[in-house]
Amino acid sequence: NAEREIFYREMEDGLYTTGPYFLSKVLSTLPFHTVFLVLYTVPMYWLAGLQPTVKKFLGNCLYTYLAVYSSRCMALCISSAVTNFQVAAFIANLLFTVFLLSSGFIINLESLWLGVRWLKWTSYLKWSFQALNQIEFTGLTFTCNDTMVKMYGECPISNGSVALKSYDLERESLEECFSALAGIIALFLILSYVFLKFINQKPSK
Repeated sequence: NAEREIFYREMEDGLYTTGPYFLSKVLSTLPFHTVFLVLYTVPMYWLAGLQPTVKKFLGNCLYTYLAVYSSRCMALCISSAVTNFQVAAFIANLLFTVFLLSSGFIINLESLWLGVRWLKWTSYLKWSFQALNQIEFTGLTFTCNDTMVKMYGECPISNGSVALKSYDLERESLEECFSALAGIIALFLILSYVFLKFINQKPSK
């Protein structure tokens, strides 16, 4: 792409080294990323009818921010490692699909085959999805209609904690989710820098 061509040419001319370019690249995306998240999260939160408390709203904003920024860092990492756009897009879609399937959003994590269950620990979508669910469901209570009570003898999901447990989303705390997301972001950024520095960035046609 155009940016890679400019980067390659200016690196060849010795105008700057990898470090300053990488730092400016990361920092320059933060304002846009923040504005985008504010424009998305603020109306979405209230339109979805989530719990109207400041603490839960700010928690939702934080983990949504980390989830989206993890995606951006993954894209930066892949584009730094692969100079061909089509190949990079394929790898990005493949990784995102794996992370989505191991996040608990589509498939209950406990029902995953044991051989691939470990993938959930590498999925930033798993950590953000778990954190967002804990923020919203903690403290909620539910009521069941008479049919449900007669069928099960009691309300099968009487509160948010039971709901989280039924989907295996309560094992790790919010602090652990935050640490995992921060670690994944740091890993993507470190790998991005390494790829930029040691892989020939000459654009592939």
